[in-house]
Amino acid sequence: MQYSLKRNWSRLKEKRIKYFPIHPSFLLLFLWFVINQNLQEFLLFVLVVLTHELGHYLVAKRSGYKLDSFFLAPYGVSLNYKEANFDSFDEIKIALAGPVVNIFIAIFGVALFWIFPVTYSYSIEIVKQSLILGLFNLLPCYPLDGGRILAGILSGHMPRVKAIKIVVLFNFIFSGLIFIMFVISCFVNFNPTFALACCFLLCGVIQTKYEGRYKLMALLKKKTKNFSKPLTFAVNSSATLGEMLKHIEVNKFTIFYCLFKDGKTKILDEKIVLELSLVYPLSATLDEIYGVNFLSKGD
Repeated sequence: MQYSLKRNWSRLKEKRIKYFPIHPSFLLLFLWFVINQNLQEFLLFVLVVLTHELGHYLVAKRSGYKLDSFFLAPYGVSLNYKEANFDSFDEIKIALAGPVVNIFIAIFGVALFWIFPVTYSYSIEIVKQSLILGLFNLLPCYPLDGGRILAGILSGHMPRVKAIKIVVLFNFIFSGLIFIMFVISCFVNFNPTFALACCFLLCGVIQTKYEGRYKLMALLKKKTKNFSKPLTFAVNSSATLGEMLKHIEVNKFTIFYCLFKDGKTKILDEKIVLELSLVYPLSATLDEIYGVNFLSKGD
């Protein structure tokens, strides 16, 4: 009976998470706006967050990824870092898109009320919130965009697991610094937003089940594949999975002729490449996946 109750409660929580994709820290932020009677500013902030995520979405779609699931957080959509589904450059590009959109909106707002001063009272709040969200997201710590940018850079020089540990460590460092600033503000000029920012960062690490994810677009599911005239590409063993995936088209079947360092070749079709991308990071090269002795060992 007890096991049945636990199982039913677990299913109830999964349904709640599925149909209400909101990070707990976002509810904390909503409560803060309610206490301060600033619901209008809260709605404006939601709009700013959505424009931030629109930047991520458009760049991700153009790079061949789509948002599979998401959870709305005060700093945007909370994403899973641990899945190495990204090419390093794509990860940096997608992560940078959100803050760039916010900063662009802030600059546009300043220019607008500089040219038309009458718009100042309408645009000043958008400028402030866009600037705060964009700059806060550039902090190099998990789960912010700056953390993903740092993880993307580090993943090109070290294992992905180690890169994630570093950005998580930065989370605790910045959380500690922000908390110290909150303590100082208690004696100088009380500012509870420091405490909120600290909570947001720590919640992003602790509540990992509230994380969305991007995934590669399912090219093989298209019914319009042309197998009679396949595309063929010759690549060397230093080519990464991410580079190979970018050559796969929706309407044509793709075959890769891979030249290894010992002069031998191996043929990989797009199905094999896509299967490899589910196991290895997109930054992995053919040498790293198969090893220099792979061809002599056989399949």
